Amino acid sequence: MHSRTYSSNQNNQEKQSIMATILQNLPKECSLTKIEYEGPRIALYSNKPEFLLNNNQVLSNIVNLIKKRIVLRLDESIRKKESEVASIVEKNLSKETGFTDILFDPALGEATVFVRKINEIFSNDEKLTNKLINQTGWKLNFKKTPRSISLLKEINKIACKNSENRTQFYKRIGETIFREKLDPNVEASLISLGGFAEIGRASMILTTNESNILIDCGLNTYTNDPLLMFPRFDSIGIKPSEIDAIVLSHAHFDHTGFVPVLFKYGYDGPVYCTEPTSFLMYLLYREYIKKYKEKALYSEKEIEEVFSHLIYLNYNIVTDLSPDIKITPYNSGHILGSSSFHFHLGNGDHNFVYTGDLKFGKSCYLDNATWNYPRVETLLIEATNGGREDTFPSREEATEKLINKINLVIKDKGTVLIPTQLIGTSQEIIITLDQLIKQKKIGKCKIYVDRLIIDVNSVHESYTEFLNKEVHQNIVSGEYNPFRSKNLNIINIMEEKKDLDPGVMLLPSSMLQCLHSIDYLKKVIHNPNNMIIFICNQMNGTVGKSVIDKQKEISLNNIKYNIECKIETIYSFNSHSDFNQLNAYISRLKPKLRRILINHGERYKVQNFASYSSKVHNIPTQYQLNQEATKIL
Repeated sequence: MHSRTYSSNQNNQEKQSIMATILQNLPKECSLTKIEYEGPRIALYSNKPEFLLNNNQVLSNIVNLIKKRIVLRLDESIRKKESEVASIVEKNLSKETGFTDILFDPALGEATVFVRKINEIFSNDEKLTNKLINQTGWKLNFKKTPRSISLLKEINKIACKNSENRTQFYKRIGETIFREKLDPNVEASLISLGGFAEIGRASMILTTNESNILIDCGLNTYTNDPLLMFPRFDSIGIKPSEIDAIVLSHAHFDHTGFVPVLFKYGYDGPVYCTEPTSFLMYLLYREYIKKYKEKALYSEKEIEEVFSHLIYLNYNIVTDLSPDIKITPYNSGHILGSSSFHFHLGNGDHNFVYTGDLKFGKSCYLDNATWNYPRVETLLIEATNGGREDTFPSREEATEKLINKINLVIKDKGTVLIPTQLIGTSQEIIITLDQLIKQKKIGKCKIYVDRLIIDVNSVHESYTEFLNKEVHQNIVSGEYNPFRSKNLNIINIMEEKKDLDPGVMLLPSSMLQCLHSIDYLKKVIHNPNNMIIFICNQMNGTVGKSVIDKQKEISLNNIKYNIECKIETIYSFNSHSDFNQLNAYISRLKPKLRRILINHGERYKVQNFASYSSKVHNIPTQYQLNQEATKIL
């Protein structure tokens, strides 16, 4: 935790004041058994929860008084055994609802119930939920049963295994968050550790008189040079044990890949992210260990540590990170669960927004990025597509081009290979293709996907509330689920000996850097009737960049391969904002902004974007380099 110390007397006084206010304003009918810190929340335990469940306004009034988040928990003494709970839940749900499974979290007294038809639950949500809470003694959350539940079970197993430690962890973190401020003054600086004037290893520290908050902590896997691969913690003099909290904007490895290393070297604090981010992050950690084996920077032990220290964030809900910093996550439109963070410093002294990876434009399955913040003085915005040349055709034009190219290949009995991000553009392209097949705009063909993509799709099925309204409603109503489409065909590229039927094959590596990229390429590159369509920008030094630039020959593992298939680019399906979308986003915030900072882009692009922004928006704009500090308050 932060290197400055604080007295236990101060902490006890603050805690006693909060507890006294709660007790003075709660009716006796609440039947409280204890009040505990639960990380950034205050948990009220009751052995007769009916009153509070039926009188929500009581807790709302308390929240307004103490200005802290409150959560109702059921006392351990009234919790039924897990086997009994499953039986009670199944008996109370109709056959149409289709109970399939239940996962328990003893540390929080919560259980997640999986059903086939989630809309049956939504139609009588509060009444049914309260009834089951009273009968079981557990707080129940309902989710749609995904195609594969194995990933969710793996993480739940970790949570249960470390249940007792997590309970103590929540109390400890609560005491540090709700302590008295040590310094009435508020100063803040942003220290860049990675991902500034470059793409990869995104990481920075927001430091104040009270706190060190680490924002993102990624790895650059496109290099073997440690000075370019890891965030530069060596340059700042802050030990992992002196970091108060880690907040993660989204699951991609260039934003999360280094987190387990911090636990390996002494970090023991909270990791904040949205719930779907945690599941997607776990999948990427698991694949990283499989790929690098003994060369991996961490083991399953450190991954378990990360998932034993998770605290979930919800969109549009304020959470205390420390005595002087509050955070509110908002949808950034990039991938499932991705966040832009609004940091509230001091008592409204300054408001700082970090966009994370941003999509301020049309998507098949996510809402546009949020922009209507109540206050924002400093904006840190990404510039992946910050060059003036990074202006993409409209989605309609791009879709028309995609239709024409695929139909051309299918007509010649060929296969289209589309390199995608495992998380993000894979889902965008799956939905786009499935709709085009349904509308008969492209010929009848198969969509070939890797098992990993199915795992990612399953997380999307379980967290439909993070999808846009149309896709969410289609899935929960059972009307249309693109992630269960009959057009999807699972393949194991290592075992596919014969040629595939004409169709579209998704390679879950947008720059052709994954372990099995060559196996996918071998399926298409030797046939002139086949085609590779790139939908993401390719970084220098990647296989994808070599394919686009050379187009005739590439070298992989010291073996040369001739490329005889066609090569095309359609960048409008990109999960990052293009140049115009970035500027449109800034324009929405202009009345409030005092300063703009730029990160997450190649150096010439962030330079260009900073210069353009200063002139066109008339707002002071600068780009940092790694290992630099900028005073923001």
